[in-house]
Amino acid sequence: MAFKILITSQKGGVGKSTVAANLSAFMASQLGLRTTLIDWDPHGSSSNWLRRAPNVGVLVQHLTLPIELGGNRPVFEARMHLRRATQGHDIVIADLTWTDALAGELMFEFDMVLVPTSVSEIELAATSGFLSRHRWVFDSAIAKAPALLVCPTRVHPEQLGSNIFTRQRFPVSFMLAPPILESQSARDMFETGYLMNLPNACGESFISFAQAVVAAKDIRMNHNEQERVNASFKQPVLNRAPLEPNRRLAQSPLNSAQKQVTTVFQVIPPAATYSILGRHRQRKAQEESVENKPAVNAGVTLGIPDFLKRFARGTSKV
Repeated sequence: MAFKILITSQKGGVGKSTVAANLSAFMASQLGLRTTLIDWDPHGSSSNWLRRAPNVGVLVQHLTLPIELGGNRPVFEARMHLRRATQGHDIVIADLTWTDALAGELMFEFDMVLVPTSVSEIELAATSGFLSRHRWVFDSAIAKAPALLVCPTRVHPEQLGSNIFTRQRFPVSFMLAPPILESQSARDMFETGYLMNLPNACGESFISFAQAVVAAKDIRMNHNEQERVNASFKQPVLNRAPLEPNRRLAQSPLNSAQKQVTTVFQVIPPAATYSILGRHRQRKAQEESVENKPAVNAGVTLGIPDFLKRFARGTSKV
């Protein structure tokens, strides 16, 4: 079954299309995975990028959702698009600018939700508001919640020492990806090439980011497989007396089972979670230390930035 990733935000200009196009290219060219990109953005930036840049084997689909109709119609259309895209593919990446006309149920169709954001106070506040409105999705105990990965993008080297994520209050727990650095060379690659091929700090930062997403994907897939195996051993309960209407949800077998099996991202403590997402950057730092190379790109290769060492938690301290 294909692994489905949604890249979304309500803010424009935070790098959704850049992340979608380049992550799709990385999955296809570096990992050899059969990859589909669904571009639901009316402007089609990510799909145009992949169609005009060198072909790396990504199946590109620029589709539209009837967002103006609201309600469940866009979700129904999205499900059909996803069902077709997953056939014969390993990875499906969707690029979508979120609007309040979309029903939050759409996020349940995905295994992982990536939310790109810059590290400015204004955009972090917008990201916090977006996550707050959809907290019920990521905290759901009834449906299987997608993993949430917040992705710092267009980060300037001087911002690497910032503790902005510790000051900002987020309503849900999430995994924090390594940052993608800002660079004019990244903008020059639009529709001509891919960030992973840049021989500079920006290219290195994107590779670290992509490897972290792959690590998070593998964790989630392993957890899904374990849940499937556990479910196969569960015996059906027969002749159960009907529950009173106001007790059915709280005591239903499905709800009880899901309470017993927390998601892998909740089980892993904050420090361990970051070590998984940052292991590639740590290894790179160790290799350069052994080789005694000069610290030309200190912001990228020498250690982990302080603002990425902590795991953001919601106001409820869950």
